[in-house]
Amino acid sequence: MDSGGRGLQARPPVGSASDMPEPDQGALRALLTAARLWRNRQIASPRFRALVSRLPLLRIIANRKANQLFRLTTGFVHTQILSACVRLGLFEILDGRVLSTAALASRCGLGPDPMRRLLDQALRLELVVSAGPDRWMLSDAGTVLAADRGLREMIRHHDMLYRDIGDASAFWRGDVGETELRQYWAYVRGDKPAEIDNAQAAPYSALMRESQAMLADCILASHDFSQYGSVLDIGGGEGAFLGAVGARHPSLKLGLFDLPAVTDLAGRHLRDRGLLDRCTLYAGDFTRDLIPAEQDCVTLVRILCDHDDDRVLKILGNLHTHLKPGTRLVVAEAMAGASEGANLAAIYFTTYFTAMGSGRCRTEAEIMALLTRSGFQNARVAATANPLLAGLIVASR
Repeated sequence: MDSGGRGLQARPPVGSASDMPEPDQGALRALLTAARLWRNRQIASPRFRALVSRLPLLRIIANRKANQLFRLTTGFVHTQILSACVRLGLFEILDGRVLSTAALASRCGLGPDPMRRLLDQALRLELVVSAGPDRWMLSDAGTVLAADRGLREMIRHHDMLYRDIGDASAFWRGDVGETELRQYWAYVRGDKPAEIDNAQAAPYSALMRESQAMLADCILASHDFSQYGSVLDIGGGEGAFLGAVGARHPSLKLGLFDLPAVTDLAGRHLRDRGLLDRCTLYAGDFTRDLIPAEQDCVTLVRILCDHDDDRVLKILGNLHTHLKPGTRLVVAEAMAGASEGANLAAIYFTTYFTAMGSGRCRTEAEIMALLTRSGFQNARVAATANPLLAGLIVASR
């Protein structure tokens, strides 16, 4: 014991973590940058590439990189082959069948030679498989396309996006003016979305309804809605997601909040599904109008990503003002991230939202920060079955 009655202070052993200097992040970054610049110089050198081509292991790596680059360079060809197959109805025609080239040509309205040429391309893209000499059936991807009408509708819808990004340099400079997608998604224009009429709302509402089947399955597999007595879907469109929730959980009370023109369409869709008697429809602008507060859970499905940060804060602020404490908020949409699916989603949606003139694909951290700024608590990420389709964040009022 020392004179103060305290035990001797143990010193950490030499070389322990507490003695080691903190790494200089600036120096490490500079080293990594220098290494990447050196690597790039080697790859750019014809002599180095010639050497690589003579070494079996390096040749395998180099060929894989070359294939990736060529796939990137020719991706527009792939999309047009896919688009042609969708527009000709190839996937629906082959659904559950094995057909010859001649039979497909007759049903698709093509000559035998053009049909065979397109089928060969579809085979190379793994959209169909050969079932014998001159006979065809669907691949796994082709089967999904045949089963999912919403996915086929999105592929048709991409014609607008192709036209909007046709002048690539002008597009990324922001010099393309009013785009077709901005005209299509009427609610992103102006500050009075509640004045949109049925004629403006019907096309995009139908597309949202058709394209939400796989997304709804992903969300329902990732979050247990049976823990609630009632669910309100904000910006719920024609009720595709709410209909899926209601069908999965028959005891849930349902609510849908959207623009007046959209709730009219939702009423018809939910009536057709036999769910209207369980559902209350609320019409208004979710940035400023009264949000009903009696639900246990409120969902935002593909809503925040459509809007810029200032409008997102208005949406979340209005929700926080009106919802009762303890209400669970579920945010589901494509989110940027490190996984392959999240990265693919960010590439696509960043381009799409740029053309639309509103919104962005945010990271989980960015969404949670917006929720916290708006007063929501305990925001957490919930894993989803498919990050390409959606990420999921749950918070409490």
